[in-house]
This record gives sequence, C-alpha cells and structure tokens, in this order.
Amino acid sequence: MSSKQRKGEASKKSEPANAPRVAPVRPAGRAPEAIVASRHGTGVVTRLGRGFSMGELSGAGLSPRLASNWGARLDIRRRSVIQGNVDALRSWGAHETRTLKVDGRVKGLEEELEKVGREVKKEAVKAEKEVAKVEKEVKEEAEKAKKAVKRKAAKPKTKAKKSES
Repeated sequence: MSSKQRKGEASKKSEPANAPRVAPVRPAGRAPEAIVASRHGTGVVTRLGRGFSMGELSGAGLSPRLASNWGARLDIRRRSVIQGNVDALRSWGAHETRTLKVDGRVKGLEEELEKVGREVKKEAVKAEKEVAKVEKEVKEEAEKAKKAVKRKAAKPKTKAKKSES
C-alpha cells in the first residue's frame, strides 16, 4: 500500500458523516465572457476581456479553481471588479453550488427531524401510560373515599342519654 493510499484513507475517516460526497455540478450553458472597460482617447469603451479577475470570482462566491474547472476563463493580472461581470458569474454558476450545499443540509436536517419525531412518539407513549396509571390510581382513591363516606353515613350516631335527676 502506498503512502498516497494511506493518506486518502485517513482523510476519508476524518470527514464528518453528514458531509456531502457529491461534487458541485457544472452549470448548464457556456461560461459568460468577461467585459472590461478600456479608455480610447476621450471616451471609455467596453470590450471582451481575457477573463475574470479574482475579485469578481470572490464577489460571485466562486473559487478560482472551481470556476476554471467549470470553463470560466481567469485573468490573474486584472484587478478591477466590474459589477456586471460579478452578476453574470452569479447567474451562471454560484447558485448551483449553494443549492448543493443546501440540499446536503436539508438531508441532514430531515434525518434529524425523523429521529426527533421517533423520540417524541416514544415519549408520548410513555406519557400516555403514565396518565393511564395516574387515572387508575385516582379512580381507586375515589372509590376508597366513597366507601369511607358510606361507612360513616351507615353508622348511626349515638346520642348521649340525658340523666334525670
């Protein structure tokens, strides 16, 4: 077994159980083109750029590696952040990664909700049994009290005789 295989196994064991195992899906359609502003003479002209800047990628919530794997072009020399490029990246691909993360969380929350639901049902059954037990005890005590009242009512009261002198 090579050291790479052992490292891979160790990393799998250290991952949390609820971590999503599916890689983010590549967004449908072509990657958008970056637009840059360039100055010509007295005016500003927009044209297609070589790629997106790092600031635009982070503004859209994408990592440079993921965006590159998905087919978006990067221009590491550019420093400007154009809001139109950020919006284009967001509409193209950032929502895909968010939905996958949310789906993983939702699945974990659904499992936890089912677990809590089972526990609540168990507690409800225990509570119903306890209520039935208490009701039975209350009925028994009520019966005892009724019998005691009947016994006292059945006994004739003895009157003290008046002595005649």
